[in-house]
Amino acid sequence: MRAAPGGPLEWRSTMGQTDRPPGSTPRAQREHSALLLARTLVDRARALYRELEQRTGAPVQAHRALAVIAAEPGIQSSRLASALGMQRSAVSHLLRTLAQHGWIERRRSGDDLRSVHLFVTAAGRGIVGATAGRMVGVLQHAVEQLDDARLVELERSLQALLQHVEAPAPGMGKASRPSRSRGKR
Repeated sequence: MRAAPGGPLEWRSTMGQTDRPPGSTPRAQREHSALLLARTLVDRARALYRELEQRTGAPVQAHRALAVIAAEPGIQSSRLASALGMQRSAVSHLLRTLAQHGWIERRRSGDDLRSVHLFVTAAGRGIVGATAGRMVGVLQHAVEQLDDARLVELERSLQALLQHVEAPAPGMGKASRPSRSRGKR
């Protein structure tokens, strides 16, 4: 802990960010609680993803894509991109990786040779089956348990939060929304 010049005590988090001490105001308590909950969610997701990757040797995005393709055999890459919330170019790169590992098969449509349909191979089903959907769908399952009012509240809250989170530097992950200036609170 350190004292801020002329201000209340501040705590340093492991990420170098400053947290307000709980209890200073009701607003500060809510902010602190929300921050701890968000960190817990991120930490749990990271732990699940690490376990998933260690168990199968496949990256998390591969699992997500394989799960969608297995659930919808013959899906096209544009629909897969939409289902995963990814850019088409990123999905194309991911599909190349999946095909190189022999986890998916691409088949051209008999009617329209420009149209490519995706299927999970036996090796890909082995990857999907190794987790029995447990880890890939944990967050999805949790969201599905929310009633409509909570789901709307969560969606709005996450959109508002993401407006204040900086996008990763180029090459450090998928691009997110442009940052917006902070409005008055």
